[in-house]
Amino acid sequence: MKNSDRKETGSYYTPPLLADFIAYHLFGDMSEYKFAKSIRVLEPSAGDGIFFNSIFDNQFFKDRFKKLPKIHLTAVEYSLDAYNALKEKTSRFQTKSNEIKYLHEDYLKFHEKNEQKYDLIIGNPPYIRSTSLTKEQIEGCERIHKASNLSSKKIKNIWTSFLVGGVQSLSDEGVLCFVLPAELLQVIYAKELRDYLKDEFERIEIFTFNELIFPDIEQDAIILFCSKKGKKGVSFYHVDKLQQLEEPSYVPDHSNVHRKTLDKWTNYILSDNELRFLDDLRQNLKLEPVKSYCSAVVGVVTAANDFFIVNDDVVREKSLSDISKPMLQKGLHKASGIELTKNDLNSVGELGIATNFLAFEDTSQRDFPLALKSYINEGENRGLHTRYKMLLRNNWYYVPSVWVSEGFFTKRSGLFPRMYINSADALVTDSFYRIKMNEGYKIRDLVFSFHNTLSFIYAELEGRYYGGGVLELMPNEYKNLPVPFVKGISKTQLNRLDKLLRRNAKISEVLSFTNSIILKDHYGLSDQEIDMLSGIYLKLLTRRLKKQSFIY
Repeated sequence: MKNSDRKETGSYYTPPLLADFIAYHLFGDMSEYKFAKSIRVLEPSAGDGIFFNSIFDNQFFKDRFKKLPKIHLTAVEYSLDAYNALKEKTSRFQTKSNEIKYLHEDYLKFHEKNEQKYDLIIGNPPYIRSTSLTKEQIEGCERIHKASNLSSKKIKNIWTSFLVGGVQSLSDEGVLCFVLPAELLQVIYAKELRDYLKDEFERIEIFTFNELIFPDIEQDAIILFCSKKGKKGVSFYHVDKLQQLEEPSYVPDHSNVHRKTLDKWTNYILSDNELRFLDDLRQNLKLEPVKSYCSAVVGVVTAANDFFIVNDDVVREKSLSDISKPMLQKGLHKASGIELTKNDLNSVGELGIATNFLAFEDTSQRDFPLALKSYINEGENRGLHTRYKMLLRNNWYYVPSVWVSEGFFTKRSGLFPRMYINSADALVTDSFYRIKMNEGYKIRDLVFSFHNTLSFIYAELEGRYYGGGVLELMPNEYKNLPVPFVKGISKTQLNRLDKLLRRNAKISEVLSFTNSIILKDHYGLSDQEIDMLSGIYLKLLTRRLKKQSFIY
């Protein structure tokens, strides 16, 4: 299947070993799940029938299965091509003992009219963001969520409705098993779902992976097992390599779902003692969040960066210098240290990279010089003026909220989050948060103070990470990060940090320098406490970057 087709249908097919392990965990000789002699099974996104194969003809664990119960399986598949292939590949499993019912249907419509309860619901639901769903699909998702008293405003992706709908369709002793994106464990909108699962199930098991299962979407995947009956509690396990499931081999992790603070389910990697240590430090040091020192808003939203942000050659060739302002785009900050200077921006511009923002006035183009009219006409020939965000403007070529901030913070980051002093007086795109300091505080103090192990730990715990190792913080997550703020950072200290970052010093060297000033000298932490913070940070960093060992 082409990548474009996969994005449209949300179809990312499950690796055979993963599906075989799931079936083995449910029905194998070591399984703790108990089923009746005859069960009803639902596969709401049957795809190519991988779970059929794993249940009826398991390859990796074929000699380690218990006697299967009699299975009445209902398979729902939306794609006609996949549905036809499914029937062709799996009809051989139709026997006197096993009954298979195939339905070529949208699961959302199927769920609305379905009154059957199932003893097992299994599958890999599609991954389609709400922005790619039809109005009818969104309304179907909303009805499913509302039926369980969940907020319909929290719907960001169709998989959440498959999950909630599955819970609604389970029998009193039913089991649900889905392959899901790791978003369930960490994003804010999924907290409601996590609480919902805890209320609905006695037993929950979650398996995480230290490698990408679906590289095409760079989205971490988990296996979720939920049982209405069984040993109570939420258990976490991690698998370093998919191939280790052949044994199967996995390692138990900590369960911190009972916590009121630092309660994202991704925090399973830390023990209760480590999380309490962090809580106690934050309280004892009386740490204030970022928002106590500044306001932060998203950068400039142009709705067409390739039109509004151009390189020096375009500015010269099209006579646009009168409306050109310096601007930083995604990724270009990596050329800088702790301070973005005009020289930094000029160096990037000399490479032919776009660093010029075209700031058209909010007036009729009739009053513009011929060069500006001509450039606007180029945009209209491309249909830019018909885009949704453009239609909301009085004049489509006028970009609102264009102002220069004292500093900025990277929305997404690689090894560690970055905050900068904006000495270049550059505009920034919406890949950044613009920082305006509150009265009485200086940007240099905030930027320096942020670069410490404790704040970096909270960024890992409060943000979310993606399969490519990217760390992302949403606006409120960033604004609520605790900062051991130090007033009066000297120019010498600032320059030292700037030089360390510019020469790409190891993050351990950077933090050793800043921790000694911020955490040790100013806040009085002992070497032992700082070492403990370093150990916690290394755990979190290693997990996000998917390294089995990592020297930072």
